[in-house]
Amino acid sequence: MCDLFALSASKNYTAAASLPLFAVRGRANVHGWGIGFFRNNVPVVEKSGEKVFTDGRLHGSFQRLARVVNSPTIVAHIRYKSSGQVDECHAHPFTLDFWGQSWIFAHNGKAPAIEPYLSRRQPVLEAKSDSARALEYLRDFFMETEPRRASTPFILVMKEALRSLLKDYPGEYNFLLTNGRVLWAFTNHRQFLLLKGSKKLEEALLLTTIDEGLSAEDWKRIVARPGSGGKLLLIAGGDLLHLEDLDPVSSP
Repeated sequence: MCDLFALSASKNYTAAASLPLFAVRGRANVHGWGIGFFRNNVPVVEKSGEKVFTDGRLHGSFQRLARVVNSPTIVAHIRYKSSGQVDECHAHPFTLDFWGQSWIFAHNGKAPAIEPYLSRRQPVLEAKSDSARALEYLRDFFMETEPRRASTPFILVMKEALRSLLKDYPGEYNFLLTNGRVLWAFTNHRQFLLLKGSKKLEEALLLTTIDEGLSAEDWKRIVARPGSGGKLLLIAGGDLLHLEDLDPVSSP
């Protein structure tokens, strides 16, 4: 199953220590990889449909990016295909604009119910996968609530969007969503592991789905409460600002 990684800090950081470890420990995911960050508020994504680790070596471009990316928020994804083709187009992260901002999105999970979803808005993502459709669904929901933007906190609309997504298209969702300043994380079927102030890796806040974490340190395990609708996290500036179990959602 795909794996996710994120770094959040109050200043620009590289992830030269943690990103290679993430790739090595996630090397069983053989269907592509991607790294996303923001430069001058513009999303930058580099990705590949090739294996991140082969013949005992990291992919050369992944290794280079791990050394040179310099951003307060970095998102990475290593893919194991559950839908869609194996190519650069279907590798994560993806990007779309809504609520006046650009967003980077990476997902792992399995939600075949949403694959037929047809967005009425442009642009639509070229990838034919549940992950691409999930991001379009969230984009569309936020765009439909645009008139409430000035008066409604983002977190309230996010929770509404998640409840609607899970009701309309039940499935296993696990994603990262960032505009470069804040990082949202959601899971209803897997765990996140969180570490801040690492003595062995970057001192920024680190988040991953790798089961054992990325170092022999005290990673905090974050799992949705049984029977809940999933766990929602809000991270910014290297701090965990919000952690909440959503109410359960009834299937249609």
